[in-house]
Amino acid sequence: MNKDIGWEATYRRGEYRMREPYEDAEYLNHLFQKYHVHRILDLGCGNGRHLVYFARQGYEMCGMDIAPTAINLAEEWLAEEGLSADLVCGDMTKIHWAEDFFDAVICVKVINHHRVEGIRSAIKEVFRALRPGGWLFLTVSTSRPSGPFRNGVEVEPNTYVLLSGREKGVPHHYFDKEELLSEFSQFDIVDLHQDRTGRACMLARKPQKPLVGEETL
Repeated sequence: MNKDIGWEATYRRGEYRMREPYEDAEYLNHLFQKYHVHRILDLGCGNGRHLVYFARQGYEMCGMDIAPTAINLAEEWLAEEGLSADLVCGDMTKIHWAEDFFDAVICVKVINHHRVEGIRSAIKEVFRALRPGGWLFLTVSTSRPSGPFRNGVEVEPNTYVLLSGREKGVPHHYFDKEELLSEFSQFDIVDLHQDRTGRACMLARKPQKPLVGEETL
């Protein structure tokens, strides 16, 4: 890993050390309690804001991030709180845990930070790792790039890589609604809305397996 670019570099510089959970966290907690969610993966966990929030609510937490410094920061924060989580450093295109392992996966401001081929691999991995009926909550960028992205290059349609700045070297893919629904077509989409900053928020479920002898519609 080149430590001068990408997410590892941002965490080494002390950036993106978020402490407050995402605006939909409380709603997700109520939803997860209602549907008896127990084990959650925070894919792209960063320094651990959602690991800490949901672990406080009693969930069994797992976290994965590409940046070793982020994983170290999450471990430190969890230890300070007297909490624990199973943490792995790695790329989201290869999720560490077994098939059907998680009741829910959350992925906030993460899955669009790859080229399209990598995003599709990550989607397949999330689907594999979720149990039937398991929940997926994610956010992605939809607005076309402006401002600092003038210093970037379009490496494929709607995917930009910054050449400078704090996210130097990080891919940013921008979805439209049709693409989002198409790429996640194997999931049952429950809700799709925008957050306060204009990002698309999607709540979906992995379809339940039909019972033996049951015909699918």
